[in-house]
Amino acid sequence: MNTPLHSASESGNSLIELAVTLPLFALLILGTAELANLGWASVQINNAARAGASYGSLSRANAANNPNIGIAAQNEAPKLITAPSTQVTSTQLCYCVSGGASNSITCDANALSACPPATGTIQVAVQVTAQAPVTPIVHYPGLPSLYTVRAKATMGVEQ
Repeated sequence: MNTPLHSASESGNSLIELAVTLPLFALLILGTAELANLGWASVQINNAARAGASYGSLSRANAANNPNIGIAAQNEAPKLITAPSTQVTSTQLCYCVSGGASNSITCDANALSACPPATGTIQVAVQVTAQAPVTPIVHYPGLPSLYTVRAKATMGVEQ
């Protein structure tokens, strides 16, 4: 007489286990995809901020050219930065370096008087801040329907 390896109740248990674990597995896969989406957006916005700062660091004229800094950032991450609520802003930072000390000063026509050439030199940096909205792949109840990724890059301007 041949006896089956599994009884009927054991094969039903496998079906129940599959029914319980399949939704958890699907949630795990979707969560991983969502984290990958946010990670990709974070890398893109960081690259965009760095590209803008890199453009601005080429000269003092470039450091003051906010529209072209924004274009350089957009060229680096075109899919992310084309959204209307994306912001790319740049700021010039000036420092008076004298005797090993560095003091922050206002970047304007009076900067020379704040840092006399006899005692120090003026160093200029450009700081680019970028932020962009990221729409989740799947909207989960209780979580935001939109995330914002932000990045900041600062580079010294060539003299």
